[in-house]
Amino acid sequence: MSRARPLPEPFDRSPFTVSAARSVGVSRSRLRAADLDAPYRGVRIRRAATLAVSERCRAYLPLMSGSAHFSHSTAAALYGIPLPRRIESSSALHVTVVAPQHPPQAQGIVGHRVSSAALRERDGLPICSPEQAWARLAPLLGHDELVMAGDHLVRRKRPLSSIERLSEVISPGARGAARMRRALLEVRSGTDSPKETQLRLVLVHAGLPEPVIGHTVFDADGFFVATPDLAYPVERVALEYEGDHHRSDRRTFADDILRRELLEDAGWVVIRVISDHLVHPALLAGRVSRILAARG
Repeated sequence: MSRARPLPEPFDRSPFTVSAARSVGVSRSRLRAADLDAPYRGVRIRRAATLAVSERCRAYLPLMSGSAHFSHSTAAALYGIPLPRRIESSSALHVTVVAPQHPPQAQGIVGHRVSSAALRERDGLPICSPEQAWARLAPLLGHDELVMAGDHLVRRKRPLSSIERLSEVISPGARGAARMRRALLEVRSGTDSPKETQLRLVLVHAGLPEPVIGHTVFDADGFFVATPDLAYPVERVALEYEGDHHRSDRRTFADDILRRELLEDAGWVVIRVISDHLVHPALLAGRVSRILAARG
């Protein structure tokens, strides 16, 4: 089997339109070669087993013009907002335009039109603002999922928004407005992971007091001990969510052991939580409740 003829720059590395390639002499047969994919009509890209959301967006980018930008769950994925599997697994891209431009109609594209939009650029891709991405997710997500999305945007490290800015996109009468208002009551800044948010919501929904985020523990001599994921300072109970990397990374594992020992030396009880515990929220909440009662 003969090798396909090399493509001219920059078509060998980036998504490109058929019309652009044809204008510089690339033949139709070359554009049908097995080393190229056609993710969208009139677009070619180097063949890959699977394309990440950002790669699919980059492949569609040559067909976008005017006010067209990525939105809804596509924008959420580009911002790293945690999404449930039922939405994350969809390969469709959401593209929004501002009126009077007509929304796109193409296979693999879900088109939308709005009266106005606050646009951003992320890694060279036109995208709606983080706040608008959150607002457009509201009709698609459950309560806890929307809280987790909000927590991600106002997280401790490199936050993309604030609770005040999220509140500004809740328009009266807008689709999902009531759901956004309810969710925003439970969005908290300063979190570190979606699982930490899920753990907090499990406890609150079980009727337990809301644990404190970012509480710093000092020992009797005033020296820093740790800042647990979640804490009940009065009862001196710390909750630590441990993902797979806490087990697989040797340095993290060693740090966790030292952290727990220092907290216990300071008179705290440490409750370690893993993903399996979140599958049985009633059991987890019951365990925390019993420890709080004993410590109280």
